Amino acid sequence: MGLWTKEQLRAFIKENKLVTAQDAQNALKDLFAETLQEMLEAEMETHLGMRSMT
Repeated sequence: MGLWTKEQLRAFIKENKLVTAQDAQNALKDLFAETLQEMLEAEMETHLGMRSMT
């Protein structure tokens, strides 16, 4: 069992217009960056007890 269902993966591919392996790599890189940013912001919020202004 993966993190996403087949339907979610298909929607991700369609929404991001993924055709080549390079397209997929770029989309996953962006997804990873956004995920990491959210994790860091959540950690700072927990640590400082306040939300980011961004």
